[in-house]
Amino acid sequence: MSLCDTCVHQQVVRNTRGSSFSLCRRSRTDPAYPRYPRLPVLSCAGYEQRGDGSSGMGGDIQLA
Repeated sequence: MSLCDTCVHQQVVRNTRGSSFSLCRRSRTDPAYPRYPRLPVLSCAGYEQRGDGSSGMGGDIQLA
């Protein structure tokens, strides 16, 4: 399990072939964060725990 799984900045992106990728939304405003970090992420200075305790699967985006 990765820190990204419970981070408010994670967005799961899926492609049409069924693969999923963990996008770090912090990368949009801070170039110090990789757009698609290598998993598992075990430590991250920008980590913020999601308040509802859910995984990032609810905000999925489908790639064509």
